[in-house]
Amino acid sequence: MSVHKYLGLFRREIEKLEDYGYAESLEIREEIRPNRQANIKVKAVLIDRSVLHIREYIDAKYGTKRLSYAYHYQDADGNLIFRYDNAMHKPALGFREHKHRQDGKVTRANLPNLSDLIDEIIGYL
Repeated sequence: MSVHKYLGLFRREIEKLEDYGYAESLEIREEIRPNRQANIKVKAVLIDRSVLHIREYIDAKYGTKRLSYAYHYQDADGNLIFRYDNAMHKPALGFREHKHRQDGKVTRANLPNLSDLIDEIIGYL
């Protein structure tokens, strides 16, 4: 899939928060880089003043791979509700893809597709 096609699909999916009336504001920044790579940043302020921050760095040279990502969801006071990411930890977790939970635990978790992530967030609203 091309970078432009991926960005279009991503944008359509995240804009559902606005289309369905769940977002007060939505900022999407896309930066296309050389070699079929792109950086995406999103800030969505939702109707309960909670905030979703998304950061993805993708490579579409040979298929579409998310080289790094973070999907950080927090309440209106800035307290973590959950975060999916693939950042390295010290000490090592023993797995790359994981989810930080509100209770402070970190568990193995593949990044859900964007539609499932939005459904998970709506469950908190």
